[in-house]
Amino acid sequence: MKSIVAIGGGTGLSQVLRGLKWYKDIDIVSIVTVTDDGGSSGAIKNDFEIPPPGDIRNNILALAEKESLLTKLLDYRFNEGFLKNHNLGNIILLALTRMNNNNFPLAIKTLSEALKIRGRVYPSSLDLIRLAAEFEDGEISFGETNIVSKNKKIKRIWLDGNAEAFEESVLAIKNADLIVLGPGSLYTSVLPNILVDGIRNAINSNHNKRVYIANIMTQPGETTGYTLKDHVKEVENYLGEKLDYIIADDSNLPPQVEERYKEMGASQVIIDMDGDKRLIKSNLIYIINQEKPIVRHDPKKISELIVRCIN
Repeated sequence: MKSIVAIGGGTGLSQVLRGLKWYKDIDIVSIVTVTDDGGSSGAIKNDFEIPPPGDIRNNILALAEKESLLTKLLDYRFNEGFLKNHNLGNIILLALTRMNNNNFPLAIKTLSEALKIRGRVYPSSLDLIRLAAEFEDGEISFGETNIVSKNKKIKRIWLDGNAEAFEESVLAIKNADLIVLGPGSLYTSVLPNILVDGIRNAINSNHNKRVYIANIMTQPGETTGYTLKDHVKEVENYLGEKLDYIIADDSNLPPQVEERYKEMGASQVIIDMDGDKRLIKSNLIYIINQEKPIVRHDPKKISELIVRCIN
Protein backbone atom coordinates (compact mmCIF):
# COMPACT_ATOMS: atom_id res chain seq x y z
CA MET A 1 0.00 0.00 0.00
CA LYS A 2 1.33 3.44 -0.99
CA SER A 3 1.22 6.27 1.52
CA ILE A 4 0.48 9.93 0.80
CA VAL A 5 1.03 12.70 3.33
CA ALA A 6 -0.88 15.90 2.52
CA ILE A 7 0.25 19.06 4.35
CA GLY A 8 -1.75 22.28 4.57
CA GLY A 9 -4.66 23.98 6.29
CA GLY A 10 -8.43 23.81 6.11
CA THR A 11 -10.46 24.38 2.94
CA GLY A 12 -7.83 23.72 0.26
CA LEU A 13 -6.42 20.59 1.83
CA SER A 14 -9.87 19.16 2.56
CA GLN A 15 -10.68 19.27 -1.19
CA VAL A 16 -7.69 17.04 -1.88
CA LEU A 17 -8.68 14.60 0.85
CA ARG A 18 -12.25 14.32 -0.47
CA GLY A 19 -10.84 12.87 -3.68
CA LEU A 20 -8.04 10.73 -2.25
CA LYS A 21 -10.25 8.89 0.25
CA TRP A 22 -11.86 6.83 -2.52
CA TYR A 23 -8.52 5.14 -3.37
CA LYS A 24 -8.60 2.03 -1.18
CA ASP A 25 -4.96 1.14 -1.92
CA ILE A 26 -3.60 4.44 -0.56
CA ASP A 27 -2.87 5.26 3.07
CA ILE A 28 -3.67 8.95 3.69
CA VAL A 29 -2.25 11.18 6.40
CA SER A 30 -3.31 14.81 6.64
CA ILE A 31 -0.99 17.18 8.55
CA VAL A 32 -2.67 20.41 9.54
CA THR A 33 -1.37 23.84 10.51
CA VAL A 34 -2.13 25.08 14.06
CA THR A 35 -1.61 28.86 13.76
CA ASP A 36 -5.28 29.81 13.28
CA ASP A 37 -6.29 32.38 15.90
CA GLY A 38 -9.57 33.71 14.50
CA GLY A 39 -13.25 32.89 14.96
CA SER A 40 -14.34 29.81 16.89
CA SER A 41 -10.91 28.15 16.66
CA GLY A 42 -9.10 31.21 18.00
CA ALA A 43 -11.53 31.63 20.90
CA ILE A 44 -11.15 27.97 21.93
CA LYS A 45 -7.37 28.17 21.58
CA ASN A 46 -7.18 31.28 23.79
CA ASP A 47 -9.75 30.30 26.42
CA PHE A 48 -8.94 26.59 26.81
CA GLU A 49 -5.28 26.45 25.73
CA ILE A 50 -5.58 23.69 23.16
CA PRO A 51 -4.48 23.87 19.50
CA PRO A 52 -7.10 25.49 17.24
CA PRO A 53 -9.52 22.70 16.23
CA GLY A 54 -11.18 24.20 13.11
CA ASP A 55 -8.84 23.03 10.35
CA ILE A 56 -8.48 19.65 12.06
CA ARG A 57 -12.28 19.29 12.09
CA ASN A 58 -12.46 20.29 8.41
CA ASN A 59 -10.05 17.53 7.42
CA ILE A 60 -11.68 14.87 9.59
CA LEU A 61 -15.03 15.61 7.92
CA ALA A 62 -13.41 15.51 4.46
CA LEU A 63 -12.12 11.99 5.15
CA ALA A 64 -15.39 10.71 6.67
CA GLU A 65 -16.57 7.46 5.10
CA LYS A 66 -19.94 8.97 4.20
CA GLU A 67 -21.89 12.15 4.77
CA SER A 68 -24.35 11.56 7.58
CA LEU A 69 -26.39 13.45 10.14
CA LEU A 70 -23.30 13.36 12.38
CA THR A 71 -21.02 15.01 9.80
CA LYS A 72 -23.64 17.71 9.18
CA LEU A 73 -23.95 18.28 12.94
CA LEU A 74 -20.18 18.59 13.37
CA ASP A 75 -20.13 21.25 10.64
CA TYR A 76 -22.98 23.27 12.20
CA ARG A 77 -22.19 26.87 13.16
CA PHE A 78 -24.28 28.79 15.71
CA ASN A 79 -25.55 32.20 14.63
CA GLU A 80 -26.80 33.68 17.91
CA GLY A 81 -26.40 33.80 21.68
CA PHE A 82 -23.22 33.09 23.62
CA LEU A 83 -22.32 30.34 21.12
CA LYS A 84 -22.46 32.74 18.13
CA ASN A 85 -19.81 31.89 15.49
CA HIS A 86 -18.84 28.72 17.35
CA ASN A 87 -18.80 25.46 15.42
CA LEU A 88 -20.24 22.34 17.07
CA GLY A 89 -17.40 20.16 15.80
CA ASN A 90 -14.85 22.47 17.43
CA ILE A 91 -16.71 22.29 20.75
CA ILE A 92 -16.86 18.49 20.54
CA LEU A 93 -13.09 18.29 19.89
CA LEU A 94 -12.59 20.50 22.96
CA ALA A 95 -14.88 18.25 25.05
CA LEU A 96 -13.07 15.11 23.86
CA THR A 97 -9.72 16.72 24.72
CA ARG A 98 -10.90 17.40 28.29
CA MET A 99 -12.44 13.91 28.60
CA ASN A 100 -9.09 12.41 27.59
CA ASN A 101 -7.01 14.28 30.21
CA ASN A 102 -6.20 17.15 27.83
CA ASN A 103 -4.83 14.75 25.21
CA PHE A 104 -5.61 16.57 21.93
CA PRO A 105 -4.27 13.84 19.59
CA LEU A 106 -6.43 11.26 21.39
CA ALA A 107 -9.47 13.54 20.94
CA ILE A 108 -8.75 13.69 17.19
CA LYS A 109 -8.35 9.90 17.06
CA THR A 110 -11.62 9.33 18.99
CA LEU A 111 -13.63 11.58 16.66
CA SER A 112 -11.93 10.08 13.59
CA GLU A 113 -12.90 6.56 14.70
CA ALA A 114 -16.48 7.64 15.39
CA LEU A 115 -16.76 8.88 11.80
CA LYS A 116 -14.86 5.89 10.35
CA ILE A 117 -12.57 8.20 8.41
CA ARG A 118 -10.34 6.96 5.57
CA GLY A 119 -6.90 7.96 6.84
CA ARG A 120 -5.48 9.89 9.76
CA VAL A 121 -5.40 13.58 10.69
CA TYR A 122 -2.52 15.02 12.73
CA PRO A 123 -1.58 18.53 13.87
CA SER A 124 1.87 19.72 12.75
CA SER A 125 2.58 20.65 16.38
CA LEU A 126 0.85 20.53 19.77
CA ASP A 127 2.40 23.83 20.87
CA LEU A 128 0.24 26.95 21.07
CA ILE A 129 2.16 28.81 18.41
CA ARG A 130 1.64 32.25 16.91
CA LEU A 131 2.48 33.34 13.39
CA ALA A 132 4.49 36.54 12.88
CA ALA A 133 5.04 38.50 9.68
CA GLU A 134 7.06 41.41 8.40
CA PHE A 135 5.47 43.36 5.56
CA GLU A 136 7.24 45.04 2.65
CA ASP A 137 6.84 48.43 4.36
CA GLY A 138 8.72 47.18 7.44
CA GLU A 139 5.70 46.79 9.75
CA ILE A 140 5.65 43.65 11.90
CA SER A 141 2.41 41.94 12.91
CA PHE A 142 1.62 39.00 15.21
CA GLY A 143 -1.22 36.51 14.86
CA GLU A 144 -2.72 35.03 11.70
CA THR A 145 -5.92 37.10 11.88
CA ASN A 146 -3.98 40.36 12.28
CA ILE A 147 -1.62 39.46 9.44
CA VAL A 148 -4.48 38.71 7.02
CA SER A 149 -6.45 41.82 8.05
CA LYS A 150 -3.52 44.12 7.14
CA ASN A 151 -4.09 43.25 3.49
CA LYS A 152 -0.45 44.08 2.70
CA LYS A 153 2.40 42.40 0.84
CA ILE A 154 4.32 40.02 3.11
CA LYS A 155 8.12 40.08 3.13
CA ARG A 156 8.70 37.13 5.48
CA ILE A 157 6.97 35.02 8.14
CA TRP A 158 8.18 33.11 11.21
CA LEU A 159 6.81 31.42 14.31
CA ASP A 160 6.76 33.48 17.51
CA GLY A 161 8.20 31.00 20.01
CA ASN A 162 9.38 27.40 19.85
CA ALA A 163 7.33 24.83 17.97
CA GLU A 164 8.09 21.16 18.40
CA ALA A 165 6.75 18.91 15.67
CA PHE A 166 4.15 16.30 16.63
CA GLU A 167 5.99 12.98 16.66
CA GLU A 168 3.36 11.05 14.65
CA SER A 169 3.43 13.75 11.95
CA VAL A 170 7.22 13.47 11.62
CA LEU A 171 7.03 9.68 11.38
CA ALA A 172 4.28 9.81 8.73
CA ILE A 173 6.31 12.26 6.58
CA LYS A 174 9.48 10.17 6.83
CA ASN A 175 7.61 7.06 5.67
CA ALA A 176 5.54 8.70 2.92
CA ASP A 177 5.79 7.57 -0.70
CA LEU A 178 4.55 11.00 -1.77
CA ILE A 179 4.40 14.36 0.06
CA VAL A 180 1.76 16.86 -1.06
CA LEU A 181 1.98 20.54 -0.09
CA GLY A 182 -1.14 22.66 -0.52
CA PRO A 183 -3.40 23.92 -1.84
CA GLY A 184 -4.20 26.65 0.68
CA SER A 185 -3.24 30.14 1.76
CA LEU A 186 0.48 30.38 1.05
CA TYR A 187 1.61 32.29 4.15
CA THR A 188 -1.08 31.22 6.60
CA SER A 189 -1.83 27.57 5.71
CA VAL A 190 1.04 25.95 3.79
CA LEU A 191 4.24 27.65 4.98
CA PRO A 192 3.44 27.64 8.75
CA ASN A 193 3.77 23.84 8.68
CA ILE A 194 7.21 24.10 7.07
CA LEU A 195 8.26 26.62 9.75
CA VAL A 196 8.00 23.84 12.34
CA ASP A 197 11.61 22.56 12.26
CA GLY A 198 10.80 18.89 12.71
CA ILE A 199 8.31 19.01 9.83
CA ARG A 200 10.74 20.70 7.43
CA ASN A 201 13.54 18.32 8.40
CA ALA A 202 11.28 15.29 7.92
CA ILE A 203 10.23 16.48 4.44
CA ASN A 204 13.83 17.05 3.43
CA SER A 205 15.02 13.70 4.80
CA ASN A 206 12.42 11.87 2.69
CA HIS A 207 13.86 11.31 -0.81
CA ASN A 208 10.56 10.37 -2.44
CA LYS A 209 8.58 12.84 -4.55
CA ARG A 210 7.32 16.23 -3.31
CA VAL A 211 4.32 17.80 -5.01
CA TYR A 212 3.05 21.36 -4.67
CA ILE A 213 -0.57 22.06 -5.59
CA ALA A 214 -0.85 25.72 -6.49
CA ASN A 215 -3.80 27.90 -5.57
CA ILE A 216 -6.25 28.72 -8.35
CA MET A 217 -6.65 32.34 -7.25
CA THR A 218 -4.39 34.90 -5.56
CA GLN A 219 -5.36 36.18 -2.12
CA PRO A 220 -5.85 39.88 -1.38
CA GLY A 221 -2.75 41.30 0.29
CA GLU A 222 -1.22 37.91 1.01
CA THR A 223 -0.38 37.00 -2.60
CA THR A 224 -1.72 39.92 -4.69
CA GLY A 225 -0.09 39.77 -8.11
CA TYR A 226 1.75 36.51 -7.37
CA THR A 227 2.32 34.26 -10.37
CA LEU A 228 2.84 30.49 -10.16
CA LYS A 229 6.62 31.04 -10.16
CA ASP A 230 6.30 33.38 -7.16
CA HIS A 231 4.34 30.76 -5.19
CA VAL A 232 6.84 27.99 -6.02
CA LYS A 233 9.82 30.24 -5.19
CA GLU A 234 8.44 30.95 -1.71
CA VAL A 235 7.66 27.28 -0.95
CA GLU A 236 11.16 26.22 -2.06
CA ASN A 237 12.73 29.13 -0.16
CA TYR A 238 11.15 28.09 3.17
CA LEU A 239 11.62 24.39 2.46
CA GLY A 240 15.26 24.76 1.42
CA GLU A 241 14.77 22.08 -1.25
CA LYS A 242 13.38 21.81 -4.78
CA LEU A 243 9.92 20.43 -5.53
CA ASP A 244 9.51 17.44 -7.85
CA TYR A 245 6.09 18.25 -9.31
CA ILE A 246 3.97 21.40 -9.51
CA ILE A 247 0.25 20.98 -10.19
CA ALA A 248 -1.55 24.07 -11.49
CA ASP A 249 -4.98 24.91 -12.85
CA ASP A 250 -5.11 26.26 -16.41
CA SER A 251 -8.87 26.59 -16.87
CA ASN A 252 -10.65 29.54 -18.43
CA LEU A 253 -12.77 31.08 -15.69
CA PRO A 254 -16.27 32.33 -16.60
CA PRO A 255 -16.34 36.17 -16.81
CA GLN A 256 -18.76 36.47 -13.85
CA VAL A 257 -16.35 34.49 -11.64
CA GLU A 258 -13.38 36.63 -12.69
CA GLU A 259 -15.41 39.77 -12.00
CA ARG A 260 -16.48 38.63 -8.53
CA TYR A 261 -12.89 37.83 -7.51
CA LYS A 262 -11.67 41.10 -9.03
CA GLU A 263 -14.10 42.94 -6.72
CA MET A 264 -12.46 41.14 -3.77
CA GLY A 265 -8.96 42.10 -4.97
CA ALA A 266 -8.06 38.63 -6.28
CA SER A 267 -7.27 37.16 -9.69
CA GLN A 268 -6.40 33.85 -11.31
CA VAL A 269 -2.81 32.72 -10.66
CA ILE A 270 -0.87 33.19 -13.91
CA ILE A 271 1.15 30.18 -15.06
CA ASP A 272 4.62 31.43 -16.00
CA MET A 273 6.53 28.12 -15.79
CA ASP A 274 5.53 26.57 -19.11
CA GLY A 275 9.05 25.34 -19.92
CA ASP A 276 9.45 23.66 -16.54
CA LYS A 277 9.30 19.86 -16.85
CA ARG A 278 7.91 19.55 -13.30
CA LEU A 279 4.71 21.38 -14.25
CA ILE A 280 1.44 19.45 -14.58
CA LYS A 281 -1.38 21.62 -15.94
CA SER A 282 -5.05 20.73 -16.07
CA ASN A 283 -8.56 22.15 -15.72
CA LEU A 284 -9.05 21.53 -12.01
CA ILE A 285 -11.89 23.81 -10.96
CA TYR A 286 -15.44 23.42 -9.97
CA ILE A 287 -17.63 26.33 -8.96
CA ILE A 288 -19.94 26.35 -5.97
CA ASN A 289 -22.78 28.81 -5.41
CA GLN A 290 -23.62 30.20 -8.85
CA GLU A 291 -25.16 33.34 -7.26
CA LYS A 292 -21.90 34.29 -5.51
CA PRO A 293 -19.45 31.96 -7.24
CA ILE A 294 -16.55 30.46 -5.27
CA VAL A 295 -13.77 28.54 -7.05
CA ARG A 296 -12.52 25.28 -5.55
CA HIS A 297 -10.25 22.43 -6.67
CA ASP A 298 -12.28 19.52 -8.01
CA PRO A 299 -11.56 16.61 -5.59
CA LYS A 300 -11.79 13.91 -8.29
CA LYS A 301 -9.56 15.69 -10.83
CA ILE A 302 -6.90 16.76 -8.32
CA SER A 303 -6.70 13.31 -6.69
CA GLU A 304 -6.27 11.65 -10.10
CA LEU A 305 -3.21 13.84 -10.79
CA ILE A 306 -1.76 13.14 -7.35
CA VAL A 307 -2.12 9.39 -7.87
CA ARG A 308 -0.39 9.77 -11.24
CA CYS A 309 2.55 11.38 -9.43
CA ILE A 310 2.86 8.49 -6.97
CA ASN A 311 2.80 5.97 -9.81
